[in-house]
Amino acid sequence: MIYADTSFIASAYGMDADTAEARQFIEANQPRLPLGFLHWPELAKSFWTSHPENAEKLWDWVKLDLAGGKKLYPLELEADLAARRAAGLLIHYCPRWKKLRSLDALHVATAVTGGFKTFVSFDTNSFQRTLAATQKLKVWPPLTAAENLALKSSSLG
Repeated sequence: MIYADTSFIASAYGMDADTAEARQFIEANQPRLPLGFLHWPELAKSFWTSHPENAEKLWDWVKLDLAGGKKLYPLELEADLAARRAAGLLIHYCPRWKKLRSLDALHVATAVTGGFKTFVSFDTNSFQRTLAATQKLKVWPPLTAAENLALKSSSLG
């Protein structure tokens, strides 16, 4: 089971530096990706900020794929469980990874709470992917050298 954060989904539907890689991953793996409470506001922000001229079209495309259920499906998950897990992750990891944001921890906590095994994300600037690796999630694309270094340092302390 694959959990995609908003950066991946936005790249798959929009046009940015990661779009080709996102679409290749989808073509190769044919995942059915969950769309949950975190994705909606972040996708809206992403589409209307990065693609204002095509935002409505991208939004409609997401809703159409969600209704079809083959590419996207609604994630049914108790948000409070994910929020509590995210708080625990932030308490433990935020002191050493100051860039770790609440929404990043929520995405990782949602993936863990939902029983997902793989975490796909292009967000290499916030320690989100590194956090996912600490939770025994397989991360794609593979961690960068800097993320691997942060992962190793997290296990030392």
